[in-house]
Amino acid sequence: MRRWSPAYPLEIGVVRAGDWSSTVPDLLVAEGRYGVALDEPVAAARAAFESAVLAASTADPWLAEHPVEVEWWGGQFEAGQLPADSDLVERVRAAHDLVGGGSLDVYGAPYGSDLRLLTGLGGIPSVQYGPGDAKLAHGPFESVPVDQVLTTARTLAALIVDICGVA
Repeated sequence: MRRWSPAYPLEIGVVRAGDWSSTVPDLLVAEGRYGVALDEPVAAARAAFESAVLAASTADPWLAEHPVEVEWWGGQFEAGQLPADSDLVERVRAAHDLVGGGSLDVYGAPYGSDLRLLTGLGGIPSVQYGPGDAKLAHGPFESVPVDQVLTTARTLAALIVDICGVA
């Protein structure tokens, strides 16, 4: 997770306030995502966030009288990670090398994904591998180079052969 600063960010994707441009809003709603650290229970992450919001509210005279409310709904993601004894990263790297994929960075990701379901609930060793730059995902300049899509497809095919064998 050293690649990212901060490693477990708070992301605010939606902010709504007021009814029109010349009024003082009576309500502000901010919606976002709060990063859950590796090995951190979701309940502990929620408690830490709520504690920080409460501390900020009590430190401000107006907010002390009008405290911020935190609601948890929608997409909520536990952290997921590959078991330390898994050889899956090495196998993906070998398949990537086999198809001429070039250098391959290995790092933790600070965003929610379904990996947590496979690793946490299913007990299935899993990694995220694919084309594009995660720093551009879900933003105005999101793109995926076609040559990287082809390398990914070839790598996954080689990985399938490695894991399943050839009849």
